[in-house]
Amino acid sequence: MNSKVSRLSPLTILFFIPLIPHLNVIDGFVHTDDLPILVFSFFALFSFKLFPKGISQIGNNKFIFLFIIYLFLQNQIINNGFIHSEILRYLFYSFLFIYVISIDLNSFDQNIPVYLFFFLSSFSILSYFLSLNLGTDLYQNWNIGLNLSDIDYIKGRVNGFQAGGPNSFADLITVTAVYSMFRLKDTYLPYVIIFSFLGCFFTYSRFSLIVLVLFTILKIFYVEKKRTNLGIFIAVFLVSINFGLIERFSSDDNSGIQDRVEMQTGTINYIFEDSIKNNLLGRGFDNYVVKGQVLYDADKFDEDNVSHGPHNSYLFIILNYGVVGLLLYALIFKDLIYKIFKHRFKKEYSPYFYVVLAYLVLSFSSDLLQNHSVSWFLYLSYFLFIKETIIKRSIEN
Repeated sequence: MNSKVSRLSPLTILFFIPLIPHLNVIDGFVHTDDLPILVFSFFALFSFKLFPKGISQIGNNKFIFLFIIYLFLQNQIINNGFIHSEILRYLFYSFLFIYVISIDLNSFDQNIPVYLFFFLSSFSILSYFLSLNLGTDLYQNWNIGLNLSDIDYIKGRVNGFQAGGPNSFADLITVTAVYSMFRLKDTYLPYVIIFSFLGCFFTYSRFSLIVLVLFTILKIFYVEKKRTNLGIFIAVFLVSINFGLIERFSSDDNSGIQDRVEMQTGTINYIFEDSIKNNLLGRGFDNYVVKGQVLYDADKFDEDNVSHGPHNSYLFIILNYGVVGLLLYALIFKDLIYKIFKHRFKKEYSPYFYVVLAYLVLSFSSDLLQNHSVSWFLYLSYFLFIKETIIKRSIEN
């Protein structure tokens, strides 16, 4: 174990992002969950001798760099500004891509997401049964742990450490669970099913649970002991019924579903009624706030600290960056999209493939792509997927 730990890459540091609450280090400039990125970048720069290898492979993901150039140009045109926080994040992802392509990972590094999954799921389950409450972060919206409140959409839901609330926590459990079930040997699948379903369920996030179920069924379809794993899945499902599974999906508590539908339909109506120029080029980063069916100018909206969006990441991208921005963003994932349409699904696909696919599906009903305390794992997974693809091509040639 000591020898494996000594060979850990700086990438391991990034997995502390979802474990650190969002608090001030330098007010309005640096937060606690930024620290893993800064520490990672510091140590990664010591590998600068390897970077020519990564730079030589930029052509394998050139669209992320084109997307960044577009963000710079759009920000200059619309906001008359040079840079904003979203551009900084994608600059970091471009650096991460070069670094990932440049280094070699050992098996311990590749199992870090598995350890994160079991920790997050265990925390969710224990928080529910032990009523754990570790306080709030800078946003002061959700307790870290179990949330008890008279408000229906808050009552009894478990939240994680990262910003974004129970839905983001459920998304994180889902994507790390998907990684784990496709990374580990099939003998571990029953444990992944139990921990993932219960961990995700106690967040009471409907869509995350639906996506988790879909990928779990897909994995069960691939394994030899289908009946055993399906029986365990059904048993966990029946246990969840005793904790309000049916009630959660059949009721619209506090008009939660209706509110989400209103946000999406309101955003779509606004886009259809807006000018062609705004829809093509977008309206700029963080210039509008979506609440219910109404879009507000961000400068005139200061009602609370909650991040308001259309609960659809792709509508969010169109709103901010336009159709051109959405197309450029989609091209970042062209290799994965191409694989889906040409080869469909194969058992031998990388776990990173399924993680990215899970992210893209989850984003249809959440602002997941805009929550970088969770979405960083999307880009890391996709870059590792590209790395595996490059290695396979070199072996075949």
